[in-house]
Amino acid sequence: MKRDILDNFLAQLGLKDTDTIFFKNEENRYGIALHPEIRKKLELMQPDAIYIFNNKPFILFFDLTQKEDSEKEDNIHKQVWSFDNSPIIFIIKENDIHVYNALNYIKKDSRLEEIVLSEEKRNEKFSFWNLQSGFTWKWLQDEYLSIKKKQETTKRVNDQLFQNIKDVRVALIDKNNDPNGSIPNSLILKLIFIRYLIDRDVAIDEQYIFGKDLTSKRASFSNLIQKPETLSKLFAKLNDKFNGVLFKDVVITLTDEQAIALSKIFKGEIPEKGTLFYGKDFYFDVFDFSIIPVEVISGIYESLIDPETRDLQAAVYTPAFLADYILNDTIDVFLNEKNTSECKIFEVAVGSGIFLVQSLRKMIEKEIELNGNEDKKQFSNRIREIAKNNLLGVDINEEALKVTCFSIYIALLDYQDPKDIDIYKFPNLLDENLFHADFFNTEHRYNKIIKKISPDYILGNPPWKKDKSQKHLEWVNKINSYNKPIKGKIEIAQSFLLRVKDFMSPQTKVALIVTSTIFYNVSSTTKVFKNKFLTNYCLDKFFDLSPVRRLIFEKKDSPASIVYFRLSNDDEHQKNLVNHQSVKINYFLKYFKILVIEKYDQKEIPQSLFIENDWMFKVALYGNSLDFNLIKRIFSNKNKLENYIDNATIFCGDGILKGTLKPCPFDSLVGLPIVENEEIVSYYTHINPNNILSGNDVLLESGRIIELFRGEHIYLKMQTSNESEIVVSYNNKTAVNRHDVITITSEKNVNKLKEIYPILISQVHTYFQFLSSSAWGVSTRPAIKLKEYLSFPLIEPMEELIVLSNKFLQPFEDYYKQEIRSESLPVNKNILFEINEIINQLYGIEGYEKDLIDYVLHVSRYQFQESKQNLITEFTSIDKKDYRHRETVLKNYAEVFVKEFEVIYKGEFIQVEIYPLDHFIAMNFVFLSEEPEVKILYLKDKKDESEVLERLANNLSISQITNTADPTKNLFIQKDIKGFEDNSFYIIKPKEYKCWHRAMAWYDVAEFKEKIEAAEVNQSKQ
Repeated sequence: MKRDILDNFLAQLGLKDTDTIFFKNEENRYGIALHPEIRKKLELMQPDAIYIFNNKPFILFFDLTQKEDSEKEDNIHKQVWSFDNSPIIFIIKENDIHVYNALNYIKKDSRLEEIVLSEEKRNEKFSFWNLQSGFTWKWLQDEYLSIKKKQETTKRVNDQLFQNIKDVRVALIDKNNDPNGSIPNSLILKLIFIRYLIDRDVAIDEQYIFGKDLTSKRASFSNLIQKPETLSKLFAKLNDKFNGVLFKDVVITLTDEQAIALSKIFKGEIPEKGTLFYGKDFYFDVFDFSIIPVEVISGIYESLIDPETRDLQAAVYTPAFLADYILNDTIDVFLNEKNTSECKIFEVAVGSGIFLVQSLRKMIEKEIELNGNEDKKQFSNRIREIAKNNLLGVDINEEALKVTCFSIYIALLDYQDPKDIDIYKFPNLLDENLFHADFFNTEHRYNKIIKKISPDYILGNPPWKKDKSQKHLEWVNKINSYNKPIKGKIEIAQSFLLRVKDFMSPQTKVALIVTSTIFYNVSSTTKVFKNKFLTNYCLDKFFDLSPVRRLIFEKKDSPASIVYFRLSNDDEHQKNLVNHQSVKINYFLKYFKILVIEKYDQKEIPQSLFIENDWMFKVALYGNSLDFNLIKRIFSNKNKLENYIDNATIFCGDGILKGTLKPCPFDSLVGLPIVENEEIVSYYTHINPNNILSGNDVLLESGRIIELFRGEHIYLKMQTSNESEIVVSYNNKTAVNRHDVITITSEKNVNKLKEIYPILISQVHTYFQFLSSSAWGVSTRPAIKLKEYLSFPLIEPMEELIVLSNKFLQPFEDYYKQEIRSESLPVNKNILFEINEIINQLYGIEGYEKDLIDYVLHVSRYQFQESKQNLITEFTSIDKKDYRHRETVLKNYAEVFVKEFEVIYKGEFIQVEIYPLDHFIAMNFVFLSEEPEVKILYLKDKKDESEVLERLANNLSISQITNTADPTKNLFIQKDIKGFEDNSFYIIKPKEYKCWHRAMAWYDVAEFKEKIEAAEVNQSKQ
């Protein structure tokens, strides 16, 4: 097929001869291995070319230059919106090229939202380098996806589907006779599922659904909705064919008005004024359920659960991209290594059943690969056997199991030819494979069945809640999980992780999504759990999603992790290496649901370190080996802050809390000034003498200790400021503070407070708390607990610190005496610098350790905050004193290499060539026999990427550093490409501040040293 205009357009974008573009071939395939579901949907939509990033089709190109293709356009817009995997499409016509936001469908136009750009702007925004570097996607996010005004009117296909279902539910609900909406819930599910069958070309009795094409079949279904009695008969027939799953309640109670209105919105008619659905936009005629994945059923089900029930069950439904990630690590590996199409899977807390449904698809695809599907009858029987023999699950919610069962049936139908439910017999799964039971009920018959089968994998997403249900606590206390009787609520995820052991054999592997707090919490019960977990199992992989908690689960702002483990044989866990991975905030996750794991977020760590150190999970998440050594050294000092709290001269505790009011007032506080939490600010807090406590204010539940409030204070806020700053403040007057602010107070030993205060405002203390505290940077409430503040190792302070404290605090006292004050507080940065230098000396912080601390202060503590990504990615270029000034940052990075290599290689010298290019930054490290006059060259005039790459290495090309198929070789995913030449080595990284921070140079130097030493050893052996 001729595609001259498309080829020319791709050439304008710089994409034509790259490895990122794949054209449709004669078999409607694209010459790249894609996820089977993605591949099938692309074959349905038939774009003429696709742009691939990280193995995902990010852009679709449709060539409509030939007249016979122009009729496709209406359908393209609907299908692409339902696809929801490609944010951009281009439609190329004879005389113009249109670009569309494929995540937003404008119904009144019957089109996706057009992105109107001049030719010049279009070619710039979608150029090769802007696509690869992420600039395009950031621009799309800022201009089209995240603008608040647009978010109110824009909905992606799944959101619009859920909203439409809710709108129907609200309109049909009978508040008097059916306040929970169970009848409309059941009806809506049935109607949507029938549309799934129709759109996927499943043959249904022509007495009910008829027509020669999809449009006419949809129309006949819409008309059928107007006839409740006939529709009930169809439900009865489907109930029989689907083994009583979902279509059991067949009696429909709709008024004529309701039936007609419902029929019209399924046809796509706009509701008229005065009718049932007036004022709402419905897209049932636009949704293409042959493309919308069956896994969305879980979301449909969730949208029909009332919030109270959802909270009670604490169900958090697993997004498809996360389930797919887990299955790639587990089922895919098993099927390929064993070269089989069967893998026994037990899903605990089934919920939507996404793991079972997706696993079934993978097994069927493997069956096709191994044995083909030419014999339709034999293949049909075979995949039914695969489902029956390999899919197992348990859930406390019976309706969820029915939805799962139906989803499995839909997946089986997708592979039938013909797709005829009158011919195809579905396997019985309910109560034979899928069990309605409490997971902690050890007497239920499912226990024996699962143990006998011995699953290859146990997968799932257990509830996220603290729980004290009867069966749960019976099991916990029966096995003495916490070495003491438990009566109150405990995290149910902990119990799930321990309970699965009952179903494991030595060959069984487990992957569960759980709330991360169970690995960070420092409570006594959590410590017991962690020890049991880490000594009973080998933790193969820990994938920490805590930094992106707001982006993974849309209805739940809670930290999550995926834990992969197996049984430990004797002391195997002590020798086991944990593959620790994490994801930080990035452009690709929020809107495109792509898990981008950067190089330095992948580590191998001995499991023994997690057993020995409560804080190891935190250091593994935000630190590295050098941070581990530094934190361990700080912890080695046994003198803690708590040792100075003698409750005689120095007191410490939380502020007053009304809580449950006590009948007896604590009169000792009446008349004392009260400082509100919001009045406590960093460094110094001014007390308003007019704000005093009255008798009504002191009916306190806690804080009834007068010594906490008399004298001078160091305030420590439990809650960090803007999730970024520890708030440490000084107050030199008697005052009462409220709950959530810790006070260290003294009347008799004020000098000791002033020795402690500068240590607590130091960078070392902030570094320590960020890398060791249990909530900051991982939890929904980034607080630092009293115990964590008091556990800070305190090296005996120097008297010099008292003098510095007074010099630092005096300007604040003078400031508040003034009647007219400036807006900015008098923070003396010179004294603050001096304090940090002395604290560094006290703790022996030297050389690279200062860089590690600086990295935490300027990078790590912002990595979980979406609004502050510019602080860790963007350079500045004007003020050389700015810590992100590009030239200064790059030269500081290069300086580490110069110093380190000249120490190692006596008589040899190194010269660093820095290339700050438009799309990435490269450094070339050249070994010289003579010392150069200038050791670091900043070559800002070199702008040609190809020439620079050729300078670095003869065989280095743009396509090599932007590899589409292998993320480990893609500069903009791994953030790091390194290589060696005969007399030089090079590093290429994106134009991001965090990648070139001086702390990263120490890790990069160590990596090069290791490779050079290994090469020298190998050479000596030859």
